[in-house]
Amino acid sequence: MTVVVEAQRITKEFPAVRALDEVTFCLEKAAIYGLVGENGAGKSTLLNILFGVFQATRGELKVAGEKADIRNPAQAREQYGIDGVFQSPTCIPTLSVAENMFLGEEAAFHKRGLIDFRKLHDRAGELLSAVGLDIDVTLPAGRLSSAELKLVEFAKALSHDPEIMILDEVTAALERDDIRRLFEMIRNLKREGKTAIFVSHRLREVLEVTDSCLVLRDGRLVGSVKTHDVKEDDLIELMTGQRKGLTFPERDTGKRWEETQVVLSARGLDMSKPAVLKDVDIDLRRGEIVALAGLRGQGQSDLLKCIAGLIPDYRGRIYVDGKEVEMKKPASAIRRGVVHISDNKEKEELCLTLSVLRNLALAKLSSIPRGLIRLKKEIQDAEAFRSMFGIETPSLHQQVLNLSGGNRQKVVLSKWIRMKPRVILADQPTTGLDVGAKMDVYRILRELANEGLSILTVLTEMEEVLNLPDRVLVMREGQIVRQLSSQGLSEDELLRSYFEK
Repeated sequence: MTVVVEAQRITKEFPAVRALDEVTFCLEKAAIYGLVGENGAGKSTLLNILFGVFQATRGELKVAGEKADIRNPAQAREQYGIDGVFQSPTCIPTLSVAENMFLGEEAAFHKRGLIDFRKLHDRAGELLSAVGLDIDVTLPAGRLSSAELKLVEFAKALSHDPEIMILDEVTAALERDDIRRLFEMIRNLKREGKTAIFVSHRLREVLEVTDSCLVLRDGRLVGSVKTHDVKEDDLIELMTGQRKGLTFPERDTGKRWEETQVVLSARGLDMSKPAVLKDVDIDLRRGEIVALAGLRGQGQSDLLKCIAGLIPDYRGRIYVDGKEVEMKKPASAIRRGVVHISDNKEKEELCLTLSVLRNLALAKLSSIPRGLIRLKKEIQDAEAFRSMFGIETPSLHQQVLNLSGGNRQKVVLSKWIRMKPRVILADQPTTGLDVGAKMDVYRILRELANEGLSILTVLTEMEEVLNLPDRVLVMREGQIVRQLSSQGLSEDELLRSYFEK
């Protein structure tokens, strides 16, 4: 077989952190490779070196047998035939879908010095049709769902006809039918003699679509295996050093309060724009975890945003402790002890270039007496949360940018818990996290519930919906169509509730 990428002793060092430690591997032509490891194992760093975002501190990289010095993504794409779809979408929300797809390539559509938008739109439509996406390419990209954005970026990458395609957590926002269609397109790349690198924390997907798998742990390559020879538990053991699958914390049976106490409720919540909710009634009791489930895009995230004051144009009533309140802006919700955790932590929850210490202080800045920050007290509080939630960082002054996904999520949780809320509205709190980081989040959420906090959360992973919450509310087309107890709930019953009228 022809080797298309050869990495020799690739090492990457950041301040106080060695993200990659002498990683050596080869990628062959016409093959699909999985890249797995826990958060912080070095996967993103390795992909960024291949794509020219980072340069290795030491080591040698060869592409198609020639020594490669990849300095930026444009060079990776044009000179070395490397392109990809990455975990965080890179679109400009105010530009149209078509303009985003050909950003930097507008010259191909010039006509007498002006952009021929008809030609631009037609070409964008052709590319999106090839990945099964039927949308108006003149819409602002900011109006697309996460799943649609992923498919747009995949179509854009395919248009460059890359020899090596990087696919970083592309399935995280997709439904089963979209994933099956995407896998078939990945297999088509292999049939065309191309190489693909597939990254996912869903190990079943890795085993389904890849030929071989590279396993990273603590910045080192600890295994390279044929996927038809291994099972999920084998990969988990290589990733973590121990054989463990997902486990969920037990509920506290000795709660010290009246479990029927309704902390938050809503009656007749209704809206048509920019989201769709239809006559939603909900009660959230003290100390319980309630999951909003169903197919993606059925109003689950919109319901959280409405209650949190992020979508003020709603009809209906919201109550906190039985008293009607207006949630017209986030500050109104926060004052009443209701906080919202976005599913897009990099853009909406964190300042990546600020330190862990400063990110932990963000939510409390407006309540600091006289506006004067007591640095010693801030450090003491931050150290307490770092210890409580197990935030792995060499220093509180480390940039959040350099933390793993799991540790970033712990920073987000810590930031809001410092506000001493009564209700947490968490939108897909484990998206993009590995097995260990997910279990840490489960533990934190259950401990908070056991202490009396109420948690309303959007969950999309079937195993989470079946095992984490106390109750499940299934949403379809902006309505709550079923209420289920998680006790004894089967996957078959849950799936039927997603589709049956």
